[in-house]
Amino acid sequence: MTSYDLTENTDNQSRYMTKKKLNLIQVFRGVAALLVVLAHGDLIFHQNLNRDFLFDIFGFGGSGVDFFFVLSGFIIFYVNQNDIGKPFKLREFFFKRFVRIYPIYWIVLTGKLLASVNSLYSNTQELNLIDYIKAYLLFPQDRTILSKSFLGVSWTLSYEIFFYLIFCLLIFLKPKFYTPIILTWFAGIFLNLIGIIQPPQNSVLLQFLLSELHIEFFLGVLAAYFVSHYRISYGKQLLFVGLFLYTLAAINYYYKIFPLSKIITFGIPSTTLVVGAAALEMTKSINIPFVLILLGDASYSIYLIHGFVMNNFTKVAIKLEIVDFLTQNPLLFSLFAIVNAIAAVFVGITMYLYIEKPVISLLRHQVPRS
Repeated sequence: MTSYDLTENTDNQSRYMTKKKLNLIQVFRGVAALLVVLAHGDLIFHQNLNRDFLFDIFGFGGSGVDFFFVLSGFIIFYVNQNDIGKPFKLREFFFKRFVRIYPIYWIVLTGKLLASVNSLYSNTQELNLIDYIKAYLLFPQDRTILSKSFLGVSWTLSYEIFFYLIFCLLIFLKPKFYTPIILTWFAGIFLNLIGIIQPPQNSVLLQFLLSELHIEFFLGVLAAYFVSHYRISYGKQLLFVGLFLYTLAAINYYYKIFPLSKIITFGIPSTTLVVGAAALEMTKSINIPFVLILLGDASYSIYLIHGFVMNNFTKVAIKLEIVDFLTQNPLLFSLFAIVNAIAAVFVGITMYLYIEKPVISLLRHQVPRS
């Protein structure tokens, strides 16, 4: 997609040009995945070892989820904006999204369940068939159940799937039909955000539907709209501003200086970074190392498998009775934490290359064409 002047292009025929592949956006997907890996490293170390992971400096890494949501909104709109208002495109869009999310998720989830069969057996009274169906369909359910018995990160995929369904409305319906639906929904989110309405704590579905996290997808959509319709010549400056704001948000996370919503603290910096990266790459060619592109390509596999790898890595260390020795030396223990994270990333990249990529390649040949 080519860049545009700061005044909106009024020629509908030239508004959406050939889309340019944005490698920096792909790199950002890898960065977001790494942030989550580091945050979960701290969680797993506390649970298994009662120790901090790398001195707890990556506790803010959960913001990688916020970054992911903004990136997802950007990518979906950037790639599929021409499909809006064209119902015949719905089947192709839906199939592509299904192939992108579900097959590799089902593989990882099934593998995790088989590997944890003993612990699942001890929890049979807490789970029923409906819980399993919800887990496999990514239907919203209690995060405690997901973390304890399924894939902890799958709660975020429920938001991803819901965003795809909302985008399906844009493709299938005319604006006069989908506009009031989306506006009503966003009004509910806003009223929940400011505390005027509050869904019952025991209503997982209402909590999900009115969550402020949906706004982050919308921020990504806005970012894609602006870089698609306007020429933004100050991409590098926006990148620096976004990085600065993200750093401030990380500091605020630790010191709780301002009790602000994550939409403000991490959503807005993520959006600024995305706009800056896209604008910069639309105006100039940027050479990006292959390993960073690979990290972005493998981000979904890394995201799905890292918790399982890191959790079992630490448990093996406990069984081998090397943890006590490592904890006596902060440098060695830090090295152990780094190796743990690298192992999780390596397994994720391997899974991408030998499972995710071949599966998606095979299934995409079956994509129905409009």
